Amino acid sequence: MSEQIIIFLQIIFIDLVLAGDNAIIIGMVASKFPLEQRKKIIFWGIGAAIILRIIFTLLTAYLLQITGLRLIGGILLLYICYKLYVDVIKK
Repeated sequence: MSEQIIIFLQIIFIDLVLAGDNAIIIGMVASKFPLEQRKKIIFWGIGAAIILRIIFTLLTAYLLQITGLRLIGGILLLYICYKLYVDVIKK
């Protein structure tokens, strides 16, 4: 299997996991409304989730093309990990 197909399948798997999370939250919100409104909330909630996922995916793809941005992000993640580690150790 080529590397691109493996990466594509990984993205699809991640997307399915995130979609399940969205469905749970939309269902929890919709369950508190009458049946007629519930259908509309589910429809518009799923539609908004899909549109936002597409927008954020395109934005992320654009940002990852910026030279050095991954390095800065990695350094920030290391800093966050260090701060969390220090908080856990001190408690």
